[in-house]
Amino acid sequence: MGPSLCIQGMRTRSSGFTLLEVLVALFVTTVGLLALLGTLGPVARLAGAGRLMGRAAQILASRADLLRAQVLAAAPACVAPGAGSQWHPDGISESWTATVVGAGVQVQIVARADTLVTRVACP
Repeated sequence: MGPSLCIQGMRTRSSGFTLLEVLVALFVTTVGLLALLGTLGPVARLAGAGRLMGRAAQILASRADLLRAQVLAAAPACVAPGAGSQWHPDGISESWTATVVGAGVQVQIVARADTLVTRVACP
């Protein structure tokens, strides 16, 4: 046989990864995945709150339109529509009041924790 390329006492490096490199890569990947999973809970909670806030805004706008139509339908008199409340299937409650103030009707609508106060001019 020919002369050996390996010097006694020294190891040659073969291709591939060492066990330590694989363990460090797994650790870094695990920490990254745990950080990603940690953000999913708050993101889901914020998305749910945003959905409820959007629904409450739709309820406020819809009730304001209905009350405005009731005020205008009573023309030429300036009559405030009756107060009331309603519970919606998605868990949002709304209540409203209307009072005659000067030459208009002041309407207050509460849906969830949001309040809308507006004034409708009498025709």
